[in-house]
Amino acid sequence: MALTPVVAGVADHSGWAILVSVSANDGSPEVVDRRRVELIEPGLPKQPYEHETAGMNAAEAERLVEEVRESAVHCAERALSQLRSSSIALRVAPLPRLPGSVAEAHASWHIRMRADAMLYHDALCTAAASLGIKVATFPRGEERRHAAGAMATTAERLDLFLNGLRASLGPPWQQDHQAAAARAIATLGQYTTLHLRKPRKP
Repeated sequence: MALTPVVAGVADHSGWAILVSVSANDGSPEVVDRRRVELIEPGLPKQPYEHETAGMNAAEAERLVEEVRESAVHCAERALSQLRSSSIALRVAPLPRLPGSVAEAHASWHIRMRADAMLYHDALCTAAASLGIKVATFPRGEERRHAAGAMATTAERLDLFLNGLRASLGPPWQQDHQAAAARAIATLGQYTTLHLRKPRKP
């Protein structure tokens, strides 16, 4: 018998992320794991492009960013290796690629304000690739529409479903958790047929 796929939806931030793993129970999405994970080791800055590298000489700045990048990949690998997910689902990357240098990031306000978020997004994707985990992405704010489509329901009914999960799961169940769950559901629908079922009361 084929195992039911598990997808981990991700809501990533600078230095940490929320992971919500979703599988299907009789065709209805079911949250099987949720956790907050750290994406940077203690003692390292979470936003080196935006803050700490300002005023540094070029060599020092590059060394710091590289140390943060290596730590982020290591932390992401450790976090994802603890899941039993075959795929992760994230928002679309905030930049087309990581800046080629700190100087490139600092030369553009647009890039500098997004470079740190891109660093963690890239770390998650790099870690997933090293672990053989597939990656799906959705434009920010579009994950609920895609999830509703995967479940052949309306956005309004999907929202009721996601909000209602708090009753069975308990806190924390915030907007990050719901967005991550929606990304997971939208991706899970690529593997199996889904339908809407009201969450059970505990």
